[in-house]
Amino acid sequence: MTESGAPVVVRTALIADAPSIAAIGSVAFPAVHHDVVGAEFAAAVVEQTYSIEALTACITQCSDADDAEFLVAEREGEVIGYLHYDSEGSEPELHRIYVDPAAKRGGVGSALLRELHARLPLGGQYILLVAETNEDARLFYERHGLVVESRVDGNRHYSTAMAIDLSVPPPPAPAFLMRYSGSA
Repeated sequence: MTESGAPVVVRTALIADAPSIAAIGSVAFPAVHHDVVGAEFAAAVVEQTYSIEALTACITQCSDADDAEFLVAEREGEVIGYLHYDSEGSEPELHRIYVDPAAKRGGVGSALLRELHARLPLGGQYILLVAETNEDARLFYERHGLVVESRVDGNRHYSTAMAIDLSVPPPPAPAFLMRYSGSA
């Protein structure tokens, strides 16, 4: 994909977007996390959360809930990024935000976060998990008003939050829980 001057449009994901989201996620998740979480865990995440069936269920669940969002960013009708946020766990959480590697550093992630923040209720808060070694991501989130709250085992947190079924517990992966509090 080449960079064009066309604007990025963020909208609610549709079931028809699942193949595009799967194509981005099954490449982007392992590319970012393989060395941090381990090959087995990365493969389990892709298999269990980026199948068309899993994405269809997640998009449907988010669209049926008042406190969840599954957003896509598109340019010229092509999905180039997505975001998944819900309140299913102990508190609201931004579970996934990924951009097509060819569109990175083009404002797509920022557009997705701005739209999520615009849709949150006044004073809305959420948490987000970021690998300790992913300094670029941490700095990106800090620019959008998130602050590091605590250090956790990322694999344990993510596998619980996303209901990843593992035959063997994954190795620990140091991560930060970051928090967004209201309009920053």
